[in-house]
Amino acid sequence: MRLYECVFIGRQDLSQQQIEALGVGLGLFVKQNGGEVVRSEYCGLRSLAYPIKKNYKGHYYIIQMKANKSVVDELTHTMKFNEDIVRYLLVTVDEFENRENLITQMKTNNDDFNKDVGYRQKVDKSGVDEDKGAESSDSVEVSA
Repeated sequence: MRLYECVFIGRQDLSQQQIEALGVGLGLFVKQNGGEVVRSEYCGLRSLAYPIKKNYKGHYYIIQMKANKSVVDELTHTMKFNEDIVRYLLVTVDEFENRENLITQMKTNNDDFNKDVGYRQKVDKSGVDEDKGAESSDSVEVSA
């Protein structure tokens, strides 16, 4: 059996309990067909980068599993025709990370997430880069 990670986005008009029930149902589907769910997690309601099927927000849910190709194909087919799932992504991974997922990490501590991943560096108002301590004349301050 191979290791897979599945992320799906549920419709914005559903409640958290409905999305969690949908995730548990998909996990049960995997178990009934011979797979194993290692971890499943609800990641919250987040804004989408662009509207998808008239949805501007979506509920994110992550499932990490061990399964065969036939189970994954059936799961993909099920998610494709489920009206409550706006988008999904199912990828093969070499190993599961034991730490908190990036979506929840970004939600709980946005400054540490940006610093760890390296999206942008914090610049104070005097133009001095806090990480390097050097004068940064070409940097632009971004206000949230």
